[in-house]
Amino acid sequence: MLDILELVYGRFMGGASCPAGSYLNPRTMCLVQTLTDATLPQCGTFVRVDPSGSQTTANIATALNTLLNTSYTAGSFHTCGAPDNLANPGQASDDA
Repeated sequence: MLDILELVYGRFMGGASCPAGSYLNPRTMCLVQTLTDATLPQCGTFVRVDPSGSQTTANIATALNTLLNTSYTAGSFHTCGAPDNLANPGQASDDA
């Protein structure tokens, strides 16, 4: 799943600067939405699921369901917060 998301939406590492948009961390299912350039939290790998920083979680779920053949709902996601952060987030999704 992560490989498909990265190929379609691109990969952004936690702590990196990013353009405005809606970002999903597939490991924790948390979302970061920003209307301006920002820095992503240190909780792993993100994908930019929408260029809008104000997209609804229902629309994000629909887009992911179409792409991945899943059944996510708006309630499948949460806003990134302190419990999602990692002390050592690693290098990428395939970190060994």
